Amino acid sequence: MKDLTILVPLLNEEEAIELFIQATRPVLDGLNLSYKYLFVDDGSTDKTLDIIKSYAAKEENIDYISLSRNFGKEAALLCGIKKAGTKAVIPMDIDLQDPPDLIPAFVEKWKEGYNMVLGVRKNRDSDSFLKRFFSSWFYKVHNFFARRPIPENTGDFRLLDENVAQAIRQINESTLFMKGLFNWTGFKTASVEYVRPERSAGQTKWSYWKLWNFALDGIFNASTIPLRLWTYFGAAAALLSFLYASFIVLKVLIFGKDAPGYASLAVLILFFGGVQLMSIGILGEYIGRIFSEVKHRPAYIIKEEKLND
Repeated sequence: MKDLTILVPLLNEEEAIELFIQATRPVLDGLNLSYKYLFVDDGSTDKTLDIIKSYAAKEENIDYISLSRNFGKEAALLCGIKKAGTKAVIPMDIDLQDPPDLIPAFVEKWKEGYNMVLGVRKNRDSDSFLKRFFSSWFYKVHNFFARRPIPENTGDFRLLDENVAQAIRQINESTLFMKGLFNWTGFKTASVEYVRPERSAGQTKWSYWKLWNFALDGIFNASTIPLRLWTYFGAAAALLSFLYASFIVLKVLIFGKDAPGYASLAVLILFFGGVQLMSIGILGEYIGRIFSEVKHRPAYIIKEEKLND
């Protein structure tokens, strides 16, 4: 069994592959550990897979898996972890925003006995204002609901030892949020801070809409507390409505006939109608996830692979 797998999920990254290998290889060669690359092609439509195949044909420590279509980064990560077969796995983005120079620090912490070593960003200065704003609020909302809060400013860039990887391999969920699943496993964890550089090549595949849906997956996968909150809100609204109705009855009995309040009535109807639609939407999020899970479809399908021992 080799010591280390550099796990790289990728989609249409033909411009970045050579740069990534050139940047990481000197660092890995200096570790005095056996290692391999495992590229998981998530349904690329450019020359990404062909380039990876050409490298794999020449070098024994380069493996690849090609998925039958684009299943998403989370599925590609899960596939790579299940197929890694080494003592430790380091998931990395191919755009070099996960600095290769951090790998020795990960390995040092691993040798000290930590099962998982997180890469934690010191700041988010390289992100746009909107991305920093929404990211900050995502962690606040997620960690408010989650039974196991995730550390802020952490991504998938981390080291997972065999114990963590084996726990991840037991997961059969189809709606995946890997940062939450990594944290769910527990185990002894350390962190290493770093400054995230700019992307080396290519374009990001994450739009704001994809990030929004990804955030919803993280929040709703973390807990059922949103459902419970709406139960409390509904009970409070019912109590307030009863008190308000009692107040109106007493007012009429004491002061006589009351003038009808059409405006206030319309506002209340619109308000509670919106609340009901929102609560139905939250129910729908959970029901949709139940629907996905009970079908027991795999999170990914492998089209072809080349894995060396």
